[in-house]
Amino acid sequence: MLELVNVDIKEFKQTIYKEYEKLFPENERKSYRLIKKVYNKGISKIIKIVDNSKFIGFMIANKIENVNYLQLDYFAILPEYQNKGYGTKAIKLLKEQCENCNGVYVEVERVRNDNTTEDKIRAKRVKFYENMCFYKLTFDLFLFSVEYSLYMLQTSDIKEDEEKITKDIFTIYNTIIGERRVKKNCKILEK
Repeated sequence: MLELVNVDIKEFKQTIYKEYEKLFPENERKSYRLIKKVYNKGISKIIKIVDNSKFIGFMIANKIENVNYLQLDYFAILPEYQNKGYGTKAIKLLKEQCENCNGVYVEVERVRNDNTTEDKIRAKRVKFYENMCFYKLTFDLFLFSVEYSLYMLQTSDIKEDEEKITKDIFTIYNTIIGERRVKKNCKILEK
């Protein structure tokens, strides 16, 4: 049976971190030091995805007080378990556990339609999230030299306007990486 299991930073380093380094390009990864810092502040949850005690994937999610959204910062199913329905089941479980949130948002590198292998992977990610009922926000973000599209999964009956959602998203960023660094490295890209 598939389960989402919260793990501590020690288990993250021992079990998950090497997979994290393999699965995410360097320009998309946070340092172990930053992950540990945010975890120790009680902002990040490190979630191991297990099926019958077998490690099949992980999530890193950020939630701060007084913000009604959860940031699904990282989500990965290990390659040998991909395309077997685990990702879908994991997102459904996460949604069930987000009863105190209005939604879950993810950042996906912007699809460029340039027919490169990486762009095809991005398009596949977008299709996955859209199939899970995530909807695209009307703006993209330029975060630390990478262009991202943002997708939201509504988890409550409360539907807030994008201005409020954007404010909450930037509150999460400011809390995690600092307001000065956010101002320098994070910009809204209008359509």
